[in-house]
Amino acid sequence: GGVGKTTLAQLVYDDERVKKHFELKAWVTVSVEFDILKITRMILERVSMKKCENEDLYELQTKLKEALLGKKFLIVLDDVW
Repeated sequence: GGVGKTTLAQLVYDDERVKKHFELKAWVTVSVEFDILKITRMILERVSMKKCENEDLYELQTKLKEALLGKKFLIVLDDVW
């Protein structure tokens, strides 16, 4: 840690050329306690701009797949251990 990976990723993520290239983007900070349900929900909420509650993992994955299908997307998982 501590070598500027997050800062570099943020610069790329926020770059205008990157914004124009990708239809959908999501930045998700992953905690030490990796929770696939929570991470999937966070990604879906960011790409769909809608709050997602009470769905199980399969539902979330299906909705995420539908949201991303045929689109150029960038998903950054930050702080992964």
